[in-house]
Amino acid sequence: MTKPLNSGCCLDIDRLIDIVASEATKGPTGPTGATGATGATGSQGVQGIQGIQGPIGPTGPAGLSGATGATGATGATGATGPTGPTGATGLTGPTGPTGATGATGATGVAPILNLGVVTTGAPGSQASASITGSNGVYTLDLTIPQGPTGATGPTGPTGSTGVTGPTGDTGAAGAIGPTGPTGASGVAGAIGPTGPTGDTGATGPTGPTGDTGAAGVAGPTGPTGDTGATGPTGPTGDTGAEGPTGPTGPTGPTGPTGETGPTGP
Repeated sequence: MTKPLNSGCCLDIDRLIDIVASEATKGPTGPTGATGATGATGSQGVQGIQGIQGPIGPTGPAGLSGATGATGATGATGATGPTGPTGATGLTGPTGPTGATGATGATGVAPILNLGVVTTGAPGSQASASITGSNGVYTLDLTIPQGPTGATGPTGPTGSTGVTGPTGDTGAAGAIGPTGPTGASGVAGAIGPTGPTGDTGATGPTGPTGDTGAAGVAGPTGPTGDTGATGPTGPTGDTGAEGPTGPTGPTGPTGPTGETGPTGP
């Protein structure tokens, strides 16, 4: 069986020696061995020497014609020649037939007229109006002269009596007049009987509170009381919420690479 003697572009001498040795001592072909495990990928070989540059190819076909250039600018217009004489008026031609009636146009948009500024002009001046706006929206401004003053009208009838208004506030008291002269003493009257005893008057208000007296001497401290019985244990509180999950631990070191299996026959 012929085996390749080269790998890529170079002759493999070691491979050639192995083939010659195997051919010289070749015995009967043994049974095919079991397929060995795939060996590790070998490192990339050294890049070969760059080949010689090939010959220059033939010249390609001529390219398409370029686009037509832009038209040059128009030259200046020459001076206008003199006007020729007017020709004789020709005969009037016959009246042409009446054309067909055109289609009815679309209904226009109703305009909107707004009243703008109304100005009073001087008496005897001319009235004027102006309309401004566009697109169907217009404003009308007017100037109307003032008319002459009319004659005084007749006096109107007397109106009915209005409702009586509310009474005004009482005025301030006048100044006290001078005391009049004392009259003559009259004749003393007889002594009248003794009147009954009057009712007991109301109790007068309570007098102010007197000053606080000095503090007395402190008494001795009493004996300490017995300790009270221990109260019952309170109910167990609710279980608190579960805390957040802790951070993931660091990744362990990578294990050693296993041994490479034997190469198959």
